[in-house]
Amino acid sequence: MKVDWDHLQFFLVLARTKTLTNAARIIGVEHSTVARRI
Repeated sequence: MKVDWDHLQFFLVLARTKTLTNAARIIGVEHSTVARRI
């Protein structure tokens, strides 16, 4: 299985912030992008 490091970053930020909106704000993308990549 190929690991996509960008997706891992999204997952880790989401785990720390607990919400899609906060994770998206930190990463600099829309919350729908975070949801799609998780």
